[in-house]
Amino acid sequence: MSTAVISLLKTCAAIERECAGLYHWLSDLFYDDRKVSTLWKKTALEEENHESQFLLAEKLADGILAVPLIDLSTVIAQLERLRTLRRELEENPPGLIQALETAISIEEELDGFNLEKILLFSNEDHRKMFGAMMAHDRDHAESLKRFFAELTGVPKVDE
Repeated sequence: MSTAVISLLKTCAAIERECAGLYHWLSDLFYDDRKVSTLWKKTALEEENHESQFLLAEKLADGILAVPLIDLSTVIAQLERLRTLRRELEENPPGLIQALETAISIEEELDGFNLEKILLFSNEDHRKMFGAMMAHDRDHAESLKRFFAELTGVPKVDE
């Protein structure tokens, strides 16, 4: 696999790690509400799982042929945006509603940053393998939207 693809995978893994760190921080921020803290923790662990999938793809790089579908500069810009957002949130901790709205927005933005959408695999078996690994935990935004609706009584719809 090309160095460009490996850089792309490493940067996507860093995005997932950054999201996981943010969600762990939110879990700690809302530790006094077990349900809320558990939601953030679950979401953080799912992000860590996504990071592992990118790192696995990187380790298997010699045996996988893939073409990037997204420009590395776009992924780097997203990583920097997340890092900036996290610093801002840590400096001015959000209330629960704002935290949920922010997380929903992040998850919707990052929907295009999973393995299936950033790489075109030349081997159908590789595509299916990574697709199957990611299929079971794609509902971050939906989980957060359901909780938002439960909390506020207002359904959170895509804008």
